[in-house]
Amino acid sequence: MRIFGDLAATVGHKHVVELNEGATIQTLIRMIQERVGQTRRTYLDEFKIGGPDLAMMVNGKNVALLDSVHTVLSDEDDVVIMPFVSGG
Repeated sequence: MRIFGDLAATVGHKHVVELNEGATIQTLIRMIQERVGQTRRTYLDEFKIGGPDLAMMVNGKNVALLDSVHTVLSDEDDVVIMPFVSGG
């Protein structure tokens, strides 16, 4: 799993995790939250999980186009989590 942007400063840039069969994006997020000591279940750092300011992708596909946080992960999936960048 790779994490980019402001979120990486809080939770780290890259994580290799082992998940049980049937694990989802939500399972993965909860593991990260536990590792970094975060207690707000619906947020990762200051970003709402499933909200408009946080992109989550599995193998290059936005999970919003799949099953959102309920997207089931498989061995060797490439997961990317990053806040959307805005500005001018």
